[in-house]
Amino acid sequence: MTLQGGSTLGAAGAQITPELEALARQHFDAPFYRATVAACAAQARPGEEVLPAEMLAQDQDAATHFLIHGWRLGLSPNRWFDTLGYLAANPEVAAMGINPFLHYLEVGLPEGRRAMPFFLDRTRHVAEGRRFGRAEYGPIRHSLQLNSAQEVVQKKGWPQRLAVHLHLFYPDMIERCILLLQRLPCDFDLLVSVCAGADVVGLQHRLSRGLPRARRVVLRQVENRGRDVAPWLVTFRDEIRQSDLFLHLHSKKSPHGSYHEGWFDFLGHTLLGSQAVAAQILDLFATDCELGMLAPGYWPLLRRAPNYGKVRDLCAHLLARMGGPDLPAVCPDFPAGSFFFCRSQLLKPLLDLELTFRDFPAEAGQICGTLSHAIERLLGQLPQLAGLRFDMLSVDVPFEQAEQQPRSYRPAAQAAAEAGGPFPSVSVICPVTGPVVSAAEQAQSANALVETLASALMQSHAPLEVVLVDVSGVDAILAQVTARFATEIAVGQLRLLALSEGNAATARNAALDCAQGEIIAYLEQDVLWAPGYLSEVVKAVAEHPEATCLYSDLVQANGALKGGAYAREDLLAGDFIDLATFVHRRSLSDGGLRFAADLRAGAGWDFMLQATAQKAPLHLDYVACARIKDLPARNLAGKDPAPVASVTAPVLPPPPPAARVVQLRHRNERLYWGQEAMQIALKVPAPRPEFKHRWGDLHLANSLARALERLGCRTRVDILPDWYNHHPEDDATLVFRGVTPYVPDPRHVNLMWHISHPSRVSLEEMRGFDHVFVSAYPEAEQVIAALGMQASAMLQCADPDLFHPQVDLQDAPRHDLLFVGNSRKTTRWMPQACVARDLPVAVYGAEWDGLIPPQYLRGTHVPNDRLAAYYRASRIVLNDHWPDMAARGFVSNRIMDAGMAGALVISDHFKGEDIFMGQVVTCGTADEVEEAVRYYLANETARLEKAAAFRRLVLLHHRVDQRATQVMQVLKALIRDRMQRLR
Repeated sequence: MTLQGGSTLGAAGAQITPELEALARQHFDAPFYRATVAACAAQARPGEEVLPAEMLAQDQDAATHFLIHGWRLGLSPNRWFDTLGYLAANPEVAAMGINPFLHYLEVGLPEGRRAMPFFLDRTRHVAEGRRFGRAEYGPIRHSLQLNSAQEVVQKKGWPQRLAVHLHLFYPDMIERCILLLQRLPCDFDLLVSVCAGADVVGLQHRLSRGLPRARRVVLRQVENRGRDVAPWLVTFRDEIRQSDLFLHLHSKKSPHGSYHEGWFDFLGHTLLGSQAVAAQILDLFATDCELGMLAPGYWPLLRRAPNYGKVRDLCAHLLARMGGPDLPAVCPDFPAGSFFFCRSQLLKPLLDLELTFRDFPAEAGQICGTLSHAIERLLGQLPQLAGLRFDMLSVDVPFEQAEQQPRSYRPAAQAAAEAGGPFPSVSVICPVTGPVVSAAEQAQSANALVETLASALMQSHAPLEVVLVDVSGVDAILAQVTARFATEIAVGQLRLLALSEGNAATARNAALDCAQGEIIAYLEQDVLWAPGYLSEVVKAVAEHPEATCLYSDLVQANGALKGGAYAREDLLAGDFIDLATFVHRRSLSDGGLRFAADLRAGAGWDFMLQATAQKAPLHLDYVACARIKDLPARNLAGKDPAPVASVTAPVLPPPPPAARVVQLRHRNERLYWGQEAMQIALKVPAPRPEFKHRWGDLHLANSLARALERLGCRTRVDILPDWYNHHPEDDATLVFRGVTPYVPDPRHVNLMWHISHPSRVSLEEMRGFDHVFVSAYPEAEQVIAALGMQASAMLQCADPDLFHPQVDLQDAPRHDLLFVGNSRKTTRWMPQACVARDLPVAVYGAEWDGLIPPQYLRGTHVPNDRLAAYYRASRIVLNDHWPDMAARGFVSNRIMDAGMAGALVISDHFKGEDIFMGQVVTCGTADEVEEAVRYYLANETARLEKAAAFRRLVLLHHRVDQRATQVMQVLKALIRDRMQRLR
């Protein structure tokens, strides 16, 4: 089948040019499209043909299928265009009956209309990436490894002349930029631009001192024009021409939107997350001669990249000045955020323009529309102009976990005398707890405590102080300690505190309030330290100034080792680190870090989770601590053991109740690591248990709950009397907002699904939720304009497990016209229209007495598990809406259910009805209802064809599992954001 030379691809008789068809095919994503069609076909019931055979004929390629059939089914041609959303946002296109994608390419693009007016997360996630919630997207070709077992060394094949440009608009970010550039495993020239008034001398000194691989540091002051682009393009033009490879980065804060918080970290992590990452990038340029430019994938919160935004004309003008071809109609991929590596030769067309700062507008907080934004987009086209590729990349470890990578320090095999120094001072905290009942137990406890204190006070690196806090209330124990360590107490090396009540956590907190050492270590009254333990601790801390915490391994009472290599998920799963081997800088406790006294047995584990939340602890691979219960461990206190390979013992968490309390405190992180099943409470406003079956919201919530459970969640459906009952393991609430408002609980992620009664829901109420789903495209357009990323469109849906053509019809009444719905104690338009025209309507529902003649009433209730049979057995299903819902585009769920069951639906008009592609028959008067009813009752073939087409449409776009997936995409992203905030 040929489509060339004036093909009919839109409305009946509409012709398109070969050029427009070629453009459509150019931007068609065949794998994405085939996967969508396959997903639809997979939902078919046994023996059901969801897509007719002629639609899947072998002689039709995927693009042709879309251009002829697919768009009429609401299918999208690629990931970035949404057919139904475009029709909803542009109803005139639906009214004309033309292919919306062709309209977008020919009309919408030049006019700046959005290809995806209502955001859908169709991003192509990297299979190798460990992501939760949000992920970078785009044509990512390379997935790099953050950690490498091989030592990184400079290679001869790497580009010899690397020029790095850093635009330091925010001088307070210099240390973060230095940290990134320290990971370059080769020599480079550093070109730095700063704004007027910056401390040039001070910045030059800090950069030169912090970056020994920089052959030279050239720092110049520039005008505040052209963002981070003009400084390298204008100021360092000559230096770039002399280089082989160019790296550009800048101190990015993006103050115009809190949703861009973390963008700098993401970009820096992707290009310079480690020496291994930088080395892999240099290897790519050395081994792939067709590679021209590398940049990170798109920041997840850039929802519609790539696009020209407001700079299409500027891009066309610049490309023409560079002697390039016509500007592509659809924006090619580009390095969004302006962090990139490229071969320097690619930049020649831009450099040759000889732009000056005067060509760039004065800074006025512009988000888009400037020359620098145009150049950013054109960067992605420069490789193509040179016959090379622009590739995107990602890193296997997400940027938010970059600081949680394990680090280890192993002492020399033969411990040398302390040298170098000065080493940090150490405060050792040791609580004394009870209860101790018998005299024998008192003596045993006192002897153990004396040995423990001796092991700390006799360290080769003596502690500044040992703070002993007694909450046992046993005078005999303290008496023995004071007698044994009178000298140490006199000189202040052993300090005694006594609390009248409390536990080990309160004792440690009291000691933290007065501790004076730079390093805080924790000792317990049944643990011994080898004499060289603190010496190795302070050496490790001195050699790793970036480390805020450190731990080592401990010999347990059963002889097994507790400890081993660090992994954040392991520490969340159980306390594999013993508090007696854990030390931290005092800056953490000065910042407010304390033990949670209410956790008792789990307080130490919780404390270590808090202390290591921002950065992984350093693992001191050294065994110098042991518990002495039931062990003759005194030899350990008298002789330094040689370092041994750590063997992690089975994790022994606190008793189950205490462990669960700790897990609940860190539930957000445990969700992130997949250690908990997310628990969602679905709130429906059914006011009384005995009448809840009348609420369609309840049945929709039950279906959605089952779909969420199939995705691994735990769910609970609450009716109105149970809304505010507290369940400590709830992670999120999803409120079905109709007639009754809900007061969000800040302990949860709060989601609203606005499904009805729009006049009762204000924007102010919506702002109280973390996210709002709006079940109407027209209303969603306004809500999204006000709330931005806090809102999205999510229409109601149907459950294909309940509603399908093969439902059991036994005992189901067969009606020509069926209306199922309560009267709401008022006249309803559709039943009244049928009665007025004496049409054979059968009405099922409550509270109809006195509103319509009794001969039309066939029952007060249809059980939800039989509703599909009633729909399927009837020739036509009728529907109507509340007037405000119809006027604002809120589609009745009855339409979805009846369509999924395979019924023909006749409804009143509602705003946005074109999203059903004409498969729902809509009427505005009783005459139109009569005409439609009589036509379809008389034309069985037409009725069956329209019913089948509508089922196909609902099955493609309005299944409950699709809504569950959308809820989970949003919820995971919000939980990830909350985890980062709680850290």
